[in-house]
Amino acid sequence: MRGGAIPPLFGGDSVAKVIKAFRERYHDMKRYSVGDDYPDDDKKRVTYLVKTGYLVEPEKPKPAEKPKRGKKGADADDSDA
Repeated sequence: MRGGAIPPLFGGDSVAKVIKAFRERYHDMKRYSVGDDYPDDDKKRVTYLVKTGYLVEPEKPKPAEKPKRGKKGADADDSDA
């Protein structure tokens, strides 16, 4: 890893955005500047930092839309109606 980036521990790609610069005591006093990504591997810590105004909540991925299914049964074929 370059640049001291910390990979997410739980395999998620979700990250919170920093809106106020701070030093993170749990990441060896790493400085996070405005606009940086903050890994959300510790949900309680992210919630605390959002509440105190240092982070914006991470965007939750939208579930993929399932294709709509056609009609089944007797009403399925209306071509000769």
